[in-house]
Amino acid sequence: MDNPTQSAQGPSTSSLEHISNALNATLDPRVPNDVRQQALQHLEAVKSQADAPLNGFALASDTAQNDAVRYYGLQLLDFGVKYKWLDYSEEQTTQLRTWVQTLAANLRANEAQFLRNKIGQLWVEVAKRCWAGDWIDMDEQLVMLWEDTSNEKSFVNKLLVLYILEMLSEDIMNSEDTVAGLRLDILGPALNEIVITADVYATHLTSRGTSKEVRSGRQGWLGRICELFSISVKQSRMGSDSRTVELMELCAVKSLNAVKSIMCWITFQAVEEANLVDCLFLPFHTDNVALHTAAVEVLLALAHRQSTLQQTWMGLIRQMLRADRQPALRSTFEQAYAGPGEDDEKHTLQKKMSELVSTLADAVAQHIAIVDQSVDLQSFYGLLLLISQSKSLTVSIPAVHSWTKQLIVQENVIIDLVLAALPSLLQICSERLLRYEALPEDTIDETLQFLNEDFDTIPERHAFLGNYRRYCNIVIQSITRTKPIDALSYVLGETQSMLVSGPYTTARNFDAATYSKNKLSVLRFDAQYNVVVSALKGYGAWTMDVAALTPADPIHVKADKDKEDAAQALQQWCTDITRVEVDDPGVTEQVMSIIVHILKILKPVSSSFALDVVHHLLVMQLKVESQHAAYTEAVLSFEHARAIELQKLALLFPNELLNVYGDLEPRVNEMTQKYQDDARLVWGYRAFLFMIIHRANDINQDVRNERLEQMLKPVYDAWTSPDLATSVSSFKSFNEFLGLHDLPQFYQEKGFDRIQDWSAQQLDEAGRAKQDLVKQRSDRLPLRMTKSMLAASCEKLKPGTNEHESATQLWSTLIPFVLPPLLPMLRQASAFSNMNNWSDLPPGLQAVIQRSLQDRFWQSGISNESKEEFYARISGSKTSFEGFASTIRGTMRNVRENGYHILYFMTKFEETFYGLPNLAEPLADALFDDVISLGTNHLSAIINLATGLVQRCPAHHRVNFLPALLKKMFVALDAKIAAEWDAVARTAEQNKLQDDDLSDEMRTESVLRQITYSMVAFVSFLLEHEKSHSAPAENGSVSVADKPSVTSMVLSDPSILEPLILFCTHALRMQDTRCCQMICKIFRSIIPQFASPNHTSITEVVAAQVGDFICTEVLKACISSLNEPYFVDMQKDLAMLITQIIVLYSPRSQRPREVIASLPSMDPNAVDSTIRTLLSSSAKSERNQRSMVLQLLERVRGVSIHEAGKIDRRKELAAAKKGRRSSVPQQYMKVEQKAGIDHGDEAGLDGVAGLFGDS
Repeated sequence: MDNPTQSAQGPSTSSLEHISNALNATLDPRVPNDVRQQALQHLEAVKSQADAPLNGFALASDTAQNDAVRYYGLQLLDFGVKYKWLDYSEEQTTQLRTWVQTLAANLRANEAQFLRNKIGQLWVEVAKRCWAGDWIDMDEQLVMLWEDTSNEKSFVNKLLVLYILEMLSEDIMNSEDTVAGLRLDILGPALNEIVITADVYATHLTSRGTSKEVRSGRQGWLGRICELFSISVKQSRMGSDSRTVELMELCAVKSLNAVKSIMCWITFQAVEEANLVDCLFLPFHTDNVALHTAAVEVLLALAHRQSTLQQTWMGLIRQMLRADRQPALRSTFEQAYAGPGEDDEKHTLQKKMSELVSTLADAVAQHIAIVDQSVDLQSFYGLLLLISQSKSLTVSIPAVHSWTKQLIVQENVIIDLVLAALPSLLQICSERLLRYEALPEDTIDETLQFLNEDFDTIPERHAFLGNYRRYCNIVIQSITRTKPIDALSYVLGETQSMLVSGPYTTARNFDAATYSKNKLSVLRFDAQYNVVVSALKGYGAWTMDVAALTPADPIHVKADKDKEDAAQALQQWCTDITRVEVDDPGVTEQVMSIIVHILKILKPVSSSFALDVVHHLLVMQLKVESQHAAYTEAVLSFEHARAIELQKLALLFPNELLNVYGDLEPRVNEMTQKYQDDARLVWGYRAFLFMIIHRANDINQDVRNERLEQMLKPVYDAWTSPDLATSVSSFKSFNEFLGLHDLPQFYQEKGFDRIQDWSAQQLDEAGRAKQDLVKQRSDRLPLRMTKSMLAASCEKLKPGTNEHESATQLWSTLIPFVLPPLLPMLRQASAFSNMNNWSDLPPGLQAVIQRSLQDRFWQSGISNESKEEFYARISGSKTSFEGFASTIRGTMRNVRENGYHILYFMTKFEETFYGLPNLAEPLADALFDDVISLGTNHLSAIINLATGLVQRCPAHHRVNFLPALLKKMFVALDAKIAAEWDAVARTAEQNKLQDDDLSDEMRTESVLRQITYSMVAFVSFLLEHEKSHSAPAENGSVSVADKPSVTSMVLSDPSILEPLILFCTHALRMQDTRCCQMICKIFRSIIPQFASPNHTSITEVVAAQVGDFICTEVLKACISSLNEPYFVDMQKDLAMLITQIIVLYSPRSQRPREVIASLPSMDPNAVDSTIRTLLSSSAKSERNQRSMVLQLLERVRGVSIHEAGKIDRRKELAAAKKGRRSSVPQQYMKVEQKAGIDHGDEAGLDGVAGLFGDS
């Protein structure tokens, strides 16, 4: 940059002409593209020239130039400030500052907003670098601009100052700005000093800090802004000139924007002194919706800053709740109503007001001291209830969420108000449990119309509705816990009324031929079923409350009497409901579930009542009309549910059922004979009988064991069959057993390679026969029976009980015979997906095999259809080519997943399983040899199984069992997941220039994100195992302390540690923010153990090897991710990890320095200076350390946090391409990450996450 003398001579005229011509070339559509590119390159090169700031000021200050040229001039100044400031002398930085001040002082009244904002940004960038240092009088200059009363400039100057203050607050206090972070200890106090009044600041200085001597005047900026805001609002209300009113409203909104930024950090005393709450209620007396919204956002920012120790904050909340302010809030909310799609601005205001009112309600619930004589709680809770009743669920969800908190408050003043609202709340939440996503979109329903307007994509709507229903369920549970008799009476009465009068029997127009789960009548009963379930959970909680009472409690006698009356009423309801005829299989299934749920809650009950219910379940009959596919599927679903409900009753009443076992067994045998072709159902009923014998106490132990052994004999016979051993011995023999040895020929003969749409092509008779053969052969595998009987043996058993000992004794003789054929079976089922096993086929047939392995699955939060629609589509194509392919891949998946279940159940017999010799390596081979060939959506089950295997492994078996398993797991899944991320990147690159539907790509990527997170969570589980898990010994006690912990074994065993750290390093580069954040946290927790291994089990050799890897590969991965725009939100985490590596390893190794110094355009002196500062005590805070690292790597970073808005996030835009995405708070849009993938070919691993997490 020129020195001041040269500056006075002015810039070169030719330089300015070249710049102007180049800019015109980039903007003129008639200019050829190659010329435009040359012009752009020239303009980019100009930024680095020595006279760029001088030219920039000349262009920006020349009002004769067009706005585009002036804006480019500002960009030249911006480049100099941001990227060359440290290279400039003090004289040059002073000149830059002077130019920026001159531009600000010379703003015109009609200046374009983008120019005004850019000048404001320049001011802020300069301030972050020298304010409260070389630049002491900034506040004085801002005040001069503010107080300029000339008619032309007063308004524009105030808007500029408001923008500067807003940006200063954001960059210094609210965001992760690198430059501000380096001077945070200076800028933070300085900003605080100029914003609050002199009196408040003097009080502040008495407890901390010293004055930076940078303020001008006593008022402070919060006071000035509030004063301007009040004047603007009043003038906008009183003004008759429309232009004046428009300007005043704009000024008021901009004032609130600045205050909102300040509100996140300013002291409450300053807010109180400025009478801010009084100011913020002024807009509610106008009809300006934008002003209402801005005021609500500031109130919300203030209310969110809850402080249990701040009386001043509670006083501010009390001001918002004053009786005289409730009518204004209610009136503003009511007037903001707009029908679906009518007025987005009003709809947004209602959502913001709902969030504000809910936040205030939560504050009252947590801090009852807020309430005094000035607060009108009755009106306020009336408003909260009014908001809850809104037909727009996005408006009402914060209020419904707040009620979940109000219902548990124990303060009398709130209890009385809540009790008055209970009837309305129960009705609201009961109605809102309807599955709106299953309704046809043309249904005439205002709530559904709002949902269609609020959400552009079905997955978004699914996620939101899932959270909404969760809150409704909690409210219903809480209401029933509070008023059990009244709530149950209402809920069960409504249920019985629906059954008696609804279209659920043939006599009332039920027709199997038109059966659908998505009929409105069915959906309404489904909603009512969920109401009953929630109410029963609340009732169960109330009974526990009653049980906790002592005879000394005043309400003990009444509570016992109420409990007895409620139990009698529930039993009578069950008796009455069994007499109601129901032909709808889905409704019948839900009624059955309700009855069993009631028995579970009421236990103990009379034997006669329990047996009556069991008898009712056994004799329930539904008509079989096989010609109606949807109805037949529902009937089969009912049968499966009946077997499960009977098993629940066997666990609840084993002794009672044992007394009538002689009557039960023939009936169950009759049912198993009826459904002999359904192995799942047959063994479900047999498990019911097994549970009765196993769990009953009134039976001789020898007799029990004899009968149980007899029941398990089919399992033993199946696994010891020579035919089975032969069939699983090789890939070829396994396929032959399943009837798949001629699969390629079948595909060729039927022309699979010539058909594009497999779903549209039906199988011929031979094809259907082949499909049936495969199903029959797969049913001959003894997986279903083993899984069912293992589950019956283990369900709800704790180690050390007699039942557990009995089960262990039974299975200890079976497990050694099951595992030898099971492991190769699992291996062959995985090998089926390995295309190397089909390499001898022609390319066309290999493509058919590959296609037949591509799963159809439904995924929560991603799929563009409901789960019911997905299953209906799958069910409708069972006899098509696609249905045949589904049978093939479903067969292999069922083998694997049933096998995983069996292995997991075996871990519950700890010593019997883990004590088997030479098990670990064959098990690892069976699970992971071909895992890279499986679809990503199949990996979750393997990770869950591995979690169970580690969690249950007894301490004395860890060293011998876990290393082989974990090593192979990390090697295999690291390769698999890394390969899938590479494939996603390639697909994204290929589709970048195509306007394709991204749904398939998004679904694939979403599944990969889930699996990556599962694997990252598994790493965290291993490294924090002892904090939350303890492997129980066989007698139920915790493992002895002298055995190696899982964490210490993992960190000290190189065979596990090497692939684990390699996976973690790769995960730093995987484009998933949640996973990357967790990996950063993991690295930060383990790196100190390798940097200082003296007090750990880690040897010096291992510590040195790992340390070298961390200083090179981990550091490089962090820097590489820092270089990519995707990771912009991760810069804070990555910078802290880099900082930790530098601080812990630089004193003993040059590797961190060498890696960083080797980066392009990196100044070695800057590297050395940064490292020295980081190692010194001057780097005080984490933010300061992060800022130093980020500044050092400024040229390496792909994009700064503040430039994140420029990133092209194609998939995010695709999800909102209609441009009307709902502004629903993110807490209501989160999808629960469990059981997110469902296959349509069979039920799959029902609840696998919960199963494998069960300890």
